[in-house]
Amino acid sequence: MTRRLVSVMVAVLAMGLLAGCVAEGGGVPTPPATSARPTTPAPTPTVDPIDTVTAIVPRPDVVELRDAAGTVILELDYLDAAEPAVATIEQVIGSAPTVEDHPGNNHYPPTRTYRWGGVELREQRYIDRWADFADDERTLYRPGFTVSLTAPDSAGLTLTTEQGVAVGWTWVELAAMPELQVNPSGCSGPYLDYVVREEVWSDGTSHEQRFGVDFVASDDGSSVARVRAPMPIHEDGCA
Repeated sequence: MTRRLVSVMVAVLAMGLLAGCVAEGGGVPTPPATSARPTTPAPTPTVDPIDTVTAIVPRPDVVELRDAAGTVILELDYLDAAEPAVATIEQVIGSAPTVEDHPGNNHYPPTRTYRWGGVELREQRYIDRWADFADDERTLYRPGFTVSLTAPDSAGLTLTTEQGVAVGWTWVELAAMPELQVNPSGCSGPYLDYVVREEVWSDGTSHEQRFGVDFVASDDGSSVARVRAPMPIHEDGCA
C-alpha cells in the first residue's frame, strides 16, 4: 500500500470518529452558565413627619402638632411670624385657607384670619395706629399670631386641648373639671392650661402675667363654642 493511500485512509477514519462524537453528544458543548448578579433592594420610601400629624393642640405658648401616638411632631411658636405657621397648617390640613381681614381698636391691632374649617389662625398686624409696635420683640401679650378652635375636628384632624377638652363639650362637663380656673377679672373665659411670663408695661415696669388656653361658651351657655390661645389672664381688670 502506498504512503498516499495510507494518508487518505487515516484522514477518512479521523473524520468518521469526529462525526460520531458530534452525533453522540448532540451538538457543540454549551459553555457553563454564569451566576446571576444579585439585585439591589428598592430603597424604603421616606415619610415626611408632617404627614403623620393627626391632632392640633393649642398650648399657652405654642401650638403642638401631634401624631396618633401623642408625640409632638412640631411646635408653632406664637412669637414667630404668622406666614410659616400658615404654610405648615395648610400642609397638615391639605387645603388653602379662607382669608378675612379685621380692623383693630384701642386694645388690639388689626388682624388677618386664616380659616380651615374648625381651625382659625389670626395674624396680628402691627400697622396703622399700631405701627410703632411693628419692630418690637414679640411677646405673648403681643404675639405674631393667635389660634382658635371652633369645632372638635377638621379635615380628619382632632382639635383638642392638652386635657382633651374640645368644642362641643357641655359647659357642665367643663365646669366639673377640678383643675378649671376662672379669670378673676372676667375679661376672658375659664382656663385649664397656662404659663407665667414676665411682661414689661408701657410705663417701663415689669409684671408677672398669666397666659392660658381659655374657653368661650355658646350663646345659650350650654356648651364650649370656642377654644382660644394664648389669652392673657388679667387679675385686676381688662386691658
